Amino acid sequence: MATIGFATIGESPRDDVVPGMMPYFPAGTLAVQRGCLDGLNRDAIAALGPDTGEVGIVTLLKSGDSVLLSHKKILPRMQRCVDELVNDEGADTIVILCGADWTAINCDRLVINPGRVFPGVISSLAHGRRLGIIKPSAGQVEQEKARYATLGIDAVVTSASPYAGDQRIDLAQAAARELREADCDLVWMTCIGMDRAMRDAVSEIVDAPVVLAQSILARVVAELIPQPSRVLA
Repeated sequence: MATIGFATIGESPRDDVVPGMMPYFPAGTLAVQRGCLDGLNRDAIAALGPDTGEVGIVTLLKSGDSVLLSHKKILPRMQRCVDELVNDEGADTIVILCGADWTAINCDRLVINPGRVFPGVISSLAHGRRLGIIKPSAGQVEQEKARYATLGIDAVVTSASPYAGDQRIDLAQAAARELREADCDLVWMTCIGMDRAMRDAVSEIVDAPVVLAQSILARVVAELIPQPSRVLA
């Protein structure tokens, strides 16, 4: 039985994400979780916010609120989460639930780093196509444009927070209309917190395939989990 360690930049457990990924995995797969903000009060969390001029990364709190964090400030806490998942929980594979780049994490187990996986997959799919991108925060739009420009892709980037309760659907629809007007023929929903309901809302508006980060990540992880042996009659 495989044990998958999920590390989030926010608070664990991520009940808005992990349960939606588990059906992709073999029966009996065990999920264990750690969060960079676990046990911290509001003041401690605020101290981990981005500095002036720094593009933050957004996550969900147990309260239902979202918060912007500094990647460089949260990195040591992410390393600690990974260490605990391996040493205390016996995780075979580590999955980081954030689309930023976590190359700096050290671990002797396989670490699924969405910040490297996602651009590779999406840039190959978007070759020769008009790519539309939906980020979780408006403050990340320009950075994302620049990121894909380095990959040779002139992307149209907008935003829709997955952490706005029921309003997230309205935000997804507004983003979809913007990308439809831009004649995008492939849409990339980048945040692991974006769910199937948001994807469905976008798909109903854009006349293009819509790729959801949470689903891509789950499928990649599923490929790495040993499958139960099948007994042939």
